[in-house]
Amino acid sequence: MVELLALGTLLLFGLLVVGIVGGLLKLAFWLLFLPFRLALTLLKLVVGVLLLPLFLVLGVIALVGFGLVALLGVLVPLLPVIVAAAVVWGLVKAFSRPATATRA
Repeated sequence: MVELLALGTLLLFGLLVVGIVGGLLKLAFWLLFLPFRLALTLLKLVVGVLLLPLFLVLGVIALVGFGLVALLGVLVPLLPVIVAAAVVWGLVKAFSRPATATRA
């Protein structure tokens, strides 16, 4: 029974050593690649600032395009009603008598 306790203690100590060595290696490589990380972050920032006006213009164009599509989506189903109203208006205008001018 004591052997199992000793084995568990050794395994736990081995995992602790592996974790500490891995953490130190991670810290060393993180510090080693820090300048490259900073350069990449700066490059992303510059590209983002340069592309921001393009994205804004394309966004406005897309918004106008989607607005036109939505407007057509509403007006196309109403087209028969609009045509019928125009026909009724034209018939009423054609068959109504013009107003007579009177002198006072």
